[in-house]
Formats: sequence, structure tokens, C-alpha cells
Amino acid sequence: MLVLVLIEENSIADLVLKELREADIIVFRYRDPLRVVDCITELVPDALVVRQKDFPLHAPMLAAMIRFYKSLQSCKLILIGEGESSFPVCSFIKEASLSEKTSGICSALLGPNYAGAHRGSRLVARAQRMVRD
Repeated sequence: MLVLVLIEENSIADLVLKELREADIIVFRYRDPLRVVDCITELVPDALVVRQKDFPLHAPMLAAMIRFYKSLQSCKLILIGEGESSFPVCSFIKEASLSEKTSGICSALLGPNYAGAHRGSRLVARAQRMVRD
């Protein structure tokens, strides 16, 4: 299993990386969201973990990319944040629970995938046609 982690703060990233590595999961950590966008289609990870506080503008773009890009539809999006989830198509873990022994990241990886097949809007269809041509 391959997981990409997009978290800027070291203390939060260390907690997430420790839990995933203890579960024998291959993890790549990134601090730059543009590098994730560049490599996500090549690596085709099983999950992407994003801290919403660090990247509030990039999280929706990555969620849309996972939902509408055909080869990424099996990828799970796990958001770490405070309050409530702003995306219905992802797993959400509260940041306060990361300090607990089991934060739920591994159970979110094994849980259901919320980004099911979706045909998209007319705008997405037009973009797909432009890419094909």
C-alpha cells in the first residue's frame, strides 16, 4: 500500500508518518502541493493524506482530481483538520485525535472509498475532450 502525505508542519507529519510506518505502509511525505499534483498520476497511491489547515486552497483541487481522474478513483482522500469536513467525498480525522494512540488513519485507509465513479459536469467532459484531442 502506498500513501502520499501532504503536511507542512513537522510535529503533525511525524505523528502521521509514525502510525503509517508502524502498519508497514509505504509513505512519501510532501510539503509542496504542486509536487503532489505532478506525481500523483504517476504513482497512483492508495491514499492521500492532507492537512486542511496547511493547504486550504489545494485540498479541494486534490479532491476533485481524485474524484474525476479515472486512474485515481480508487485512491482515498483523508483530510486532517478541525471542526467538520468540508468535502463529502473523503474521510475526515480531527487533528486533536492524532495525539491519541490510535488516531484512525489506518482504519480510514481500510474503510470505504467515498470517491466513487462519477461522470462529472459538462466542464469536466469538455476538459477531457480537450486532453484527448
